[in-house]
Amino acid sequence: MDGEIFPVSEGTIIRVAPDGKRALKNTGSENLTMLCIQYKVNAFTEADSPMTDGTILQEELKW
Repeated sequence: MDGEIFPVSEGTIIRVAPDGKRALKNTGSENLTMLCIQYKVNAFTEADSPMTDGTILQEELKW
């Protein structure tokens, strides 16, 4: 997140600011399940979809 790499495991909770850059990489052998909760009320509208909510990073990831 924002250039910092840190491991997470089952039960980990992370708060990311809206402008924070983030990427995920599953290094395990099982499926990765992630739950994203947005706190601000009415932040999403009917026009939002998983493909339009966010910006895809164009930068090279350095794992």
